[in-house]
Amino acid sequence: MRMITVLGLSIGAVTHAGFAFGADLAPARAAPAPVAPILAAPLWTGFHFGGHVGGGESKKKFIDNFPIRDGELDAAPTLKGALGGIQAGYSHQLHGLVVGFEGDLSWADVKDRQFSCFAFGDQVCSAESEWFATLTARVGAAFGPALIYVKGGPAWARDTYTDTATCAGNQPVFRAGIFADCDDTYVGRETRYGWTIGAGIEYRIAPNWSLKAEYNHMDFGSRSVWLVDLDGDKFTEEVHQRADVFKVGFNYFFNPLAVAPVAASPVVSAYAQAGRAESELADTGDDYRPGNVLVFSAIDVARQQFSGWAGGLISLSQDLDTSGPRVMIIGGGGRYKYNTTGVPVRGTYSFGDVLAGYGFEGDNYSFNLMAGLNAVNHMLNREDPTNSVQGTEAGAKVFANLHINPSAVTLYYGETDYSTAFETFSTYHKLGYDFFGTQIFIGPEASYFRDERSNETRVGGHISGMKLGTLQLGVSAGYSDNSIIGTGAYGRLEATHRF
Repeated sequence: MRMITVLGLSIGAVTHAGFAFGADLAPARAAPAPVAPILAAPLWTGFHFGGHVGGGESKKKFIDNFPIRDGELDAAPTLKGALGGIQAGYSHQLHGLVVGFEGDLSWADVKDRQFSCFAFGDQVCSAESEWFATLTARVGAAFGPALIYVKGGPAWARDTYTDTATCAGNQPVFRAGIFADCDDTYVGRETRYGWTIGAGIEYRIAPNWSLKAEYNHMDFGSRSVWLVDLDGDKFTEEVHQRADVFKVGFNYFFNPLAVAPVAASPVVSAYAQAGRAESELADTGDDYRPGNVLVFSAIDVARQQFSGWAGGLISLSQDLDTSGPRVMIIGGGGRYKYNTTGVPVRGTYSFGDVLAGYGFEGDNYSFNLMAGLNAVNHMLNREDPTNSVQGTEAGAKVFANLHINPSAVTLYYGETDYSTAFETFSTYHKLGYDFFGTQIFIGPEASYFRDERSNETRVGGHISGMKLGTLQLGVSAGYSDNSIIGTGAYGRLEATHRF
């Protein structure tokens, strides 16, 4: 079954990419023949992905460098807060040595909302780290199901600063040729590059699952940052930054060396043939692999919008064709553009979900109900006080989807989700018909999205169930009406694969 959840842009860029998981559903089949035992493989060898939560502390120093650098310390706040995100990587085990790489993205609420910052004009500042990202090499020692490791590599952070001269006290509003513009707010944003080192411990609690705890120290050096007000007035400040974060999380492991022969030519029902990718159907002569992991990815293009995402749906008990508990992890991002008061604004966004729930599988239907946490970050290239969908928000999310094959040649798929992050809601529905008896479904689709900033409606058509080797592909296109951008066309390409 094909299932995915997408968070909306502040301008409703991609949130209607409601996605036909139905092409991956095999509602009924005869029991497969016995299979050979799985070949043994090193415990820590394989790809993995997962999620994490934790907390962080970021220490900053603001050094006066405008109009010239005088080295004066203007402020030294300590930012604190929570974070959470997703990670993915690969490890290779050689005896007791484990080497590999890992990338992670943590959406953060690490901030200090109010601190005194400049010695004239009674100025008050704020600083916030919206996300951290790392791409590291890992080296560790395996002790059976336990792995102790160190890691290091490049790191990035997204920071936002504000400065307001309140002029509430007796401090002068003029110094060294510079005026403090009373009640005027200056805003600065930057993505900082630095490095990280860290250490952690990971423990395999099941054949494919692990729990982990990790500490990371990050150093982002010093940079001169421009702060600009709405009138275009600006000044610079030299900002030094270091951060320390602690995370706990989990990983799901794919082991590429654990290969098991499967029984040939199982018997499948007409419903299964309607919903199963060709590489999984007996009538193609291929072996049937029910799989307990569905990996998916997609790209979506619309007027002044581009996005992409990837993730996985995991069955915690047997396979995805059997009712049982489920976990879904997804991450993605994109870019968009809109106009405000005649001025173009460009935005970049990223998001991540970690959801858990239960999947109900029947002869010709599949229903999933899930809930969990999600985070989304929006970064704008200029200040837009009319747009409330900015920065990072974490929230609770609920998700439900339903796939039905009313007959061997018909398909219905629908999904709905809601998140408290930016009050995001979306719903998607599609119908399909197998006109040529090839398990490729063609039909209409429609979706609706809204958040605090905008809403968007899409109406179009789709082709689902096309095959490229072991990949299953889907395409869709149509008309979109966005309350901020206006009307235009959209197109989307999806790919799924079962393990």
